Parts: sequence; C-alpha cells; structure tokens
Amino acid sequence: MPTLKQDYIQFLTDNFKGLKIKVPLFYNWDNGLRFDLQVGQTDTDEYFIEGIERATTLFQEVFKPSDNIFFILIDFKSKRRKIRISNYCFRQINELKKSEISYSEVKRLSEPNDKQDIRNVAIIKLKADRINIKNILTAISHKDFPPRQPRLKFLSSEEVFIINIDKRLIFNMYDDRGLDIISADKENLRPVYKKFNEWILDFDRDKISKAME
Repeated sequence: MPTLKQDYIQFLTDNFKGLKIKVPLFYNWDNGLRFDLQVGQTDTDEYFIEGIERATTLFQEVFKPSDNIFFILIDFKSKRRKIRISNYCFRQINELKKSEISYSEVKRLSEPNDKQDIRNVAIIKLKADRINIKNILTAISHKDFPPRQPRLKFLSSEEVFIINIDKRLIFNMYDDRGLDIISADKENLRPVYKKFNEWILDFDRDKISKAME
C-alpha cells in the first residue's frame, strides 16, 4: 500500500506532470484562472470582508463537502523550524491527528542554484468538509496586515495549496490580492470562468479568455 506522500506524488504525476507546487500557480500551468480579490480601499474592514467573501465563494464553487482533497502547507526551513501540529491552519481542520500528516522537505523549489532554498512540506488527505476554509482564507488575507487576526505569521513564507482529487484541480490564495485555480482539464474551469467572469484579474484577462475559448 502506498504511503500518503507516494499517493500525492503519483496523483501529481498522473494529472499535473512537471508541475512544481509553488506560487504563482497560474503562470506555471496552461489551464488556469486568476481572480482579483481586491474591492475598495486597502486595509479597511470592507476590503477584507469583500475579499474573503469572494475567496470563500470561489472555494465553495469548486470544492463540495464530500470531495477528497490533499491539503498542502509549505514553509521555509530555517535551522530547527518545523511545521508543528499547533500551526493555525492545522487547528482549522476538524479532529486532525498527527498520524494523518506526512512531513517532507523539498529543495530548490524557487531558486535552482540556491542551496539554502529548502522548504518544509506537510501533506494531509481528507474530505473537504473537515476544513474551516473561511478561517484559513481570512488568515491568508491578513498575513501582511498586523495586527489583524486571525492571520498567518507576518510576512509569512507559509503557502497553502488545496488539491481537489476528484475534480483534478488546485486552489491557492496567495494573499489578500488574489487567488489561482488550475486544472488538469480546462473544461473543469469553464463553468467557473463564465459564472465569475467579472472577478477575473484584468491584467490576465486576455490570456485567460483565449485559453477558455
């Protein structure tokens, strides 16, 4: 029986061959959407309420409660720095046990020639309904805005990727500004593109429109 890490790697090989799980997802894969979460004046209550609402709505559009997922948390490795069970994101997963988490390292993820570019990776396989996704998206949105809470660590290197195993797509909210959704099959993205077209990031709108033709 394969380990969780082997299961994860095999899924990526079968569906996203050659893809490195890192930001920016949209620019690393052909079939993708990039959404603008910025509404109104930055660092106001209304700004975060609207952005988090958009992000949550998009997540719920592509993840149903019964969907099987991989939850991926990546962070820089520094000295003895680890991803611990007390991590905020882990605390948003219902009844998470240590035995459910697979830990590993990935080297030179962003800088091929940098020996210091080492990341800790945590992988969890579960059903989507075990995650308090709004709390996690809120923490990502706040990460560069202390003292807003909840939030990932200020100027955090933590990145969250959520993979829908059943629908073969990957979701990543990179910060308060936007999020990416990529898919092994662009037909899985077309309904989302049409329904939420007004939220597509204008900078990449032409590229996305051509890809969705």
